[in-house]
Amino acid sequence: MDVQQVVLEDKTVLDYDRLILALGGTTPMDTVPGAAQFAIPFRSLSDAFRLKAALRRLEASDLDKIRVGVVGGGYSGVELACKISDRLGTRGRVRLVERGDDILKTSAQFNRETAKKTLELKRIWLDLETDVESVTANTITLVYKCKADTLPVDLVLWTVGTRVCPLIDTLPLARDPKGFLTTNSCLQAQERPEIYILGDIAACRDAAGQLVPTTAQTALQQADFCAWNLWAGLTGRPLLPFRYQPLGEMMALGIDSATLSSFGLNLAGPLAYVARRLVYLYRLPTLKQRVNVGLNWITAPIAHWLTGSP
Repeated sequence: MDVQQVVLEDKTVLDYDRLILALGGTTPMDTVPGAAQFAIPFRSLSDAFRLKAALRRLEASDLDKIRVGVVGGGYSGVELACKISDRLGTRGRVRLVERGDDILKTSAQFNRETAKKTLELKRIWLDLETDVESVTANTITLVYKCKADTLPVDLVLWTVGTRVCPLIDTLPLARDPKGFLTTNSCLQAQERPEIYILGDIAACRDAAGQLVPTTAQTALQQADFCAWNLWAGLTGRPLLPFRYQPLGEMMALGIDSATLSSFGLNLAGPLAYVARRLVYLYRLPTLKQRVNVGLNWITAPIAHWLTGSP
């Protein structure tokens, strides 16, 4: 039997009986010249702090117009474009760049159509079937139908793609052709049943044999099954195969608007925004966290209004 140990970066060695791998993914920034140096990804908390600092710096400048390019027409790109447009108001010039022929290709039709209408209302310029050729400190070069156009820009946000965490390349575990770690339906690594794999790094087929999407919704459901299977495996009970249940989707479309499609119910606008927040509060694990987050949501707009801060 293989040695069941984890070696940390500082060379600390941890023995384990069961191991859960949920390392998440990274945003590939090396596909376009200049993207890694000049664009800001949006995946981690540090990315959010970088974006916040960049927006404050631009808002404090003497620029008449603030030009923002958002690369990627998926969920993150659309949500970012809408919120930044609301924050910058008439001063903002937001451009959403998508290499495909439509935004939100995997989204429900209601949400996709609502998002497109919202982008139009917020006067967010939408570039479809457009590639990014390069990014510099103050320009972005776009290619549409083999014609390149270099545009001035003050900020570029990069939301394109997911790459599995490079750490898993060093692990002696089975993977699929795309580099994702393969699991059985109980979320266990192939030939290593003491290891469970969840989230963005997993190529997981559920009990019905379908390859499940690598989304936050999937990861949350996997976590519940993983917790049960850990307990079951340690107490001699049968493991439960993962059963993915699509619960619909929600998207924020600005500061006080959203779209929601779930179990045949479609909502848009402020009502969807409130419903989305209530769902997020419900998903928080403790009552204390729900109260703290809820109070923050209520008081933050008042504090911003009193202080005049964005």
